[in-house]
Amino acid sequence: MPTLIICGEGQANHGEFYIYASFISLYKSYLLLVTDQQEFGIGNVTLSGPPTGIGQASSSPFNLFGLRNPLLSNMIGKSSSKLLKSPVISMVFIKEKELKQEIIMRLALEAVKNAIKNIEKSS
Repeated sequence: MPTLIICGEGQANHGEFYIYASFISLYKSYLLLVTDQQEFGIGNVTLSGPPTGIGQASSSPFNLFGLRNPLLSNMIGKSSSKLLKSPVISMVFIKEKELKQEIIMRLALEAVKNAIKNIEKSS
């Protein structure tokens, strides 16, 4: 039975509000889970690919499903696949409605970057 390997975890906060990010290593790719809850959920699902070569634009993220936070999901997927140079399926499950969208975006990207730093340390 294959095992799931959580290869990187990160978090970011604004006061009492936290966003958590975890990467699961797959064959030549990653599954990224992002949430502001105590449990991960499906939320928005986005598939993102890294740039294909030097001087070429990165591929556009593709939203598979989900209606809330599509811009956030695209930003997270695009930046993580570019930094990891691998395809990433991201599941962004953010339920917070009170904070400004800019704060949520900043925290989510910070949590993802912290998780990527965690991956790089363990490599």
